[in-house]
Amino acid sequence: MAAADRDERAGATTSPTTWVAMAVGGAIVAFGARGLLQNGGRGTSSAVRWIVGSALALDLVIVPALALIGFAARRAVPAAAWPTVRAALIASAALIGFSLPLVLDLGGLPSNPSVRPRDYPTGLAIALGVVWLLALGRLGVRALLARRSPAATA
Repeated sequence: MAAADRDERAGATTSPTTWVAMAVGGAIVAFGARGLLQNGGRGTSSAVRWIVGSALALDLVIVPALALIGFAARRAVPAAAWPTVRAALIASAALIGFSLPLVLDLGGLPSNPSVRPRDYPTGLAIALGVVWLLALGRLGVRALLARRSPAATA
């Protein structure tokens, strides 16, 4: 491994995937900055409020809440079930995070029902139900296989 690929931390490396992700992220940031600058400064203060507010919400509310949920779940869930429960928790967090503005009807226009034509709370409940039914199904199959053959789950 080349010296340029090593981080200051012992054993840490920078993979090509990291560089590609950084390039894509940089291009997205540049595109957004270009859009703000092309508007002649209109909307810049709103964008700054969103960026700062999002960062604060993430650091002060979302990450601590998810860390507490993860910590509590890890202590409550048996080790064999933890990977499945963790995957279901991550999928649930993603579903809730993406759908929350629609569920709460943030930015909707009451005078224009076609802007939000679906029943988003029900859709979220169904999606979460599917995630957790799949997780429970996987745990059930693993339990049945473990009963039949102790070596089957190894």
